[in-house]
Amino acid sequence: MSDDLDGLAEWRDNIESRVSTLEVTVKTQARVRAQMDRDMSDLSVKLDAQGRLLQALADTQSDHTAMLADHTAVLADHTAVLADHTARLTRLESGQAKVLAGVQTIIGLLDGQDNLTE
Repeated sequence: MSDDLDGLAEWRDNIESRVSTLEVTVKTQARVRAQMDRDMSDLSVKLDAQGRLLQALADTQSDHTAMLADHTAVLADHTAVLADHTARLTRLESGQAKVLAGVQTIIGLLDGQDNLTE
């Protein structure tokens, strides 16, 4: 009977040791799982923030692309107007040269008349 009691005590001590080990392991794993949940939550928050940042960047880039297209159209219009003004200025300068030549001719003729009257 003593052997049975000793065997039972040994078995009980072994079971208590194993249960204690299991309790420690379960507590450790629970802490680790809780930390993993917090880490996943933090990661989710960061990914959401990065998603919003990328969306804001895409919106800004889209706005800038539209603005650049508008500026390109305005520049094309101004280029056409400048080309027209350049052509008109060239014609005016040419006409002015002809007028100057005519005035010089008239002055020359008038100078010749002055020489005749003197």
